[in-house]
Amino acid sequence: MSSDPMDRDRNGRRRRRRGRKERDRESESRETTPAPASQPSSMSRTPIILAKPAPERRSSEETIPVIAKAPEKPIVMVKPREESKMSPVSTQIMSSAMSMESLHATPGYRLQRPVASSSPTPLVSSESSLQSRLAVPADMQHSIKLVDESLQWCENGMEILLDQTHYYVIGVIGPQGVGKSTIMSLIGGANLDDINKPWPFRPQSREVKEVCGHQTTGIDMYVTGERVILLDAQPVLSASVLDYMIHHDKKYPAEYTAAENCHEMQSLQMAAFMYTVCNVVLVVQDWFTDPFLLKFLQTAEMLKPPTPSSGHESNASQDDTPEYYPNVVFVQNRARRSDFGGGSYNTMQQTLAKVFEKSRLRYRGSMSMGNLLPGLNQKTVPGDVNVFLLPAFDNTEKWGDPISSLLPEYRGHPGFDFLMRSFKNQLFSMPRSMLTHTTLTEKNWFHYAARTWEAVKKSQLFSEYNRLLP
Repeated sequence: MSSDPMDRDRNGRRRRRRGRKERDRESESRETTPAPASQPSSMSRTPIILAKPAPERRSSEETIPVIAKAPEKPIVMVKPREESKMSPVSTQIMSSAMSMESLHATPGYRLQRPVASSSPTPLVSSESSLQSRLAVPADMQHSIKLVDESLQWCENGMEILLDQTHYYVIGVIGPQGVGKSTIMSLIGGANLDDINKPWPFRPQSREVKEVCGHQTTGIDMYVTGERVILLDAQPVLSASVLDYMIHHDKKYPAEYTAAENCHEMQSLQMAAFMYTVCNVVLVVQDWFTDPFLLKFLQTAEMLKPPTPSSGHESNASQDDTPEYYPNVVFVQNRARRSDFGGGSYNTMQQTLAKVFEKSRLRYRGSMSMGNLLPGLNQKTVPGDVNVFLLPAFDNTEKWGDPISSLLPEYRGHPGFDFLMRSFKNQLFSMPRSMLTHTTLTEKNWFHYAARTWEAVKKSQLFSEYNRLLP
């Protein structure tokens, strides 16, 4: 029996013959099922892509974690620290905090502990700058001008003053050549042992003494390390000042009829100024019986400008405002041996008490020599006027020969060094009253003194007194 080639498949294997029943079922299915338009071949089948719809794909993408790349380290630009701006440390801290918040918000980023820096963190305010602000200014080497020789106010004194209230103002007035500058220099810390060191106030030089001139012009100011403000004024009622005005054609204001009246009024202005801005005023003289000086002090007290009232008392009358008056100390410089006796000292006390009997100056009860001289006590000298005696400085006290120093000559009083130390101790321990109704700092005192000087120069009372002069 021969086989038909149509009954074999492609591989040559013989096909199983289908029965009649199978052929009938196949024909029935062909008749009931519609034929497709075009049957694709087995070689060109359409690929099947397994993908979800767009909404489902979007939701799945949101749930799948995506590891983001860590951002680079932020670069912070820090400017130099200024007084009114934020410090570099604060700026760096705020920038770091902002960058940390942004990193927390970044998905997939893991924070790491920062590596500690080996360099120390800079301080917000350095210790050196803080100490420079709190440090007290260095001691002055010499005095500066508060009022120049033309009697004009100088503003350079503000640079050496502080904003603190613990200060003490001491002024001096007196005739020419009585040792005002020397005494003020010794109060300011000058030492007689070192005469080559510059003193706070320049004493009278040899050339000035030979021509009978004056050394200080205007008003000089010196501030010690203990915040003691010293004011040294030019001599009052001085023949050398008057001679300088006449021979150098010194112009004076037109309201003064003569140079003598101009010099007297200028001296009164300086004394009234000292009465207003000083806690203590030293009246230095080298001989006691000078009635012109005593009358001058009384006139200056009469012309003293009134103490300005405080702000809440502006509506009150000026007569109701209490007046301020300083402590006044009479210093007898270059006192002789007879002046230290009980009788002479008692006479000085009685004379000054009688002259200033109606004065409002504080000239009593602040300084005494009762414990310094033998025989002086409350019974022998009942007066309590502020009188202090200083002997003439003798170089043999320091630089005498050794033999005479073992048996020094009795002078009837202690030495100059001992009396000067006692004088300074009593001077600095005097009661310190307020200059005005409000507490003033050193800088406020400077402004107050400037206003006082202008008020004294433009005072109507001084103009009326000048009109009455001959």
